[in-house]
Amino acid sequence: MHELTTAQQIQALHHKQVDIGIVRSAISEPGLSVECLLPESLVLALPETHPLSAQTQVSLSTLASELFILFPAKMGPIFYEQIITICQQAGFRPKVAQEAVQMQTIIGLVAAGLGIAIVPASLQNFHRSGVIYRPLQEQTPKTGLYLSWRQHDSSPVIRAFLSLARKTTRRGVKS
Repeated sequence: MHELTTAQQIQALHHKQVDIGIVRSAISEPGLSVECLLPESLVLALPETHPLSAQTQVSLSTLASELFILFPAKMGPIFYEQIITICQQAGFRPKVAQEAVQMQTIIGLVAAGLGIAIVPASLQNFHRSGVIYRPLQEQTPKTGLYLSWRQHDSSPVIRAFLSLARKTTRRGVKS
């Protein structure tokens, strides 16, 4: 197992250095198949002392003057653009205070009070003191975890992994 960014996983798949990638966005890459493993919503992560923490839902338009912590565009251009687009639809471009490659680091920076972040809902499972999560009032596009593999690779190992991942995800969704 290797921890790689989406761009690094794409390269590693093409060079047969890895068999399957788990990526944060629905990539469109020649020669690769992609399947959504776990669709999820976006939520707002903010310091627990933030004035917006008292709200049960937060409107994107109230975030216009906030400092954001974002995943870098070079490392995950689809996810980055998704965040930029939903902010622009709300009438503003986010002011970036900091970028971080790891989602755990983003949450740590939120806990430190350096800004807020729009993150996949599954990060709520990453319990970090000093951070609370709030749903967004507006309907936003779904994000998710996606499996990616070489289109014409019929390896039994890949087939078995895909089968197990699908079964495990279906079981997790029903719970």
